[in-house]
Amino acid sequence: MDDTKKLITPLLELGLNKYEARVYLALISEGTATAKNLSDITSIPYGKVYEIINLLCTKGFCIILPTKPMKCKAASPLDALETTKKTFYSKFINLEKQIISNLNPLFEKTKEFSEPKGFFWVVNGRKNIIKKIDELLDKAKEHIYIFATENGIKRISIHKESLLKAKERGVEIKIGGTITDTNKEDIYSLNFCEIYHVPCVSSQLFVVDNTKSILVDALPDDESITYGRDLGVLINNNSFSALLKDAFTSKLSFSKKIILEQY
Repeated sequence: MDDTKKLITPLLELGLNKYEARVYLALISEGTATAKNLSDITSIPYGKVYEIINLLCTKGFCIILPTKPMKCKAASPLDALETTKKTFYSKFINLEKQIISNLNPLFEKTKEFSEPKGFFWVVNGRKNIIKKIDELLDKAKEHIYIFATENGIKRISIHKESLLKAKERGVEIKIGGTITDTNKEDIYSLNFCEIYHVPCVSSQLFVVDNTKSILVDALPDDESITYGRDLGVLINNNSFSALLKDAFTSKLSFSKKIILEQY
């Protein structure tokens, strides 16, 4: 009983029902068989067996032989598997097209109204924070201001593509961070930005267009791009983001602007 269940279970996962799986296993055991033989072996009603044979042929698990009385044989499990794979893939492609054209636009439209407005939103984990920062940078229209720790400067490199695209859109980008010999190469990679040396920065801050900002407490504050138990606070409030921007520009007014050619 257990052995039969082990054989039937994967066939059910492939889309066969219990009757179809039993007939297919019987065909594998017998080699070739008539509908009467299959009915006797499986205890499935004779009239039902014909219907099952046709369904198995359609799904690529069975081959009908040109004999009288009609006989059929099992298709190779490998051939049946390949046919099922192609069918599943075709269905997946069709479903993908429908979801992309119908469901995703609906999701994006709903997302615009469901995102937090005028309050604080906690984002947990470095991966999630990185994703959220990229979303903010991709929507920037006027300016991007960034505060970064020494290791934070290194982690900014993952946002380089989004920052470059923003720069091409005419967005002003200023970075204030703790710059040392260990992150000198990362500073070079961000040479399209306006960079200032700000000693003793204790956390990450991204301010975009005076509308949204995200404050990040890195745990731990290391060079890793993918791992970190970071805690981010997304601030979706114009007044508060403008206040952070004013504090940022005030701090930069007392900081040294970096001329990369001097390195």
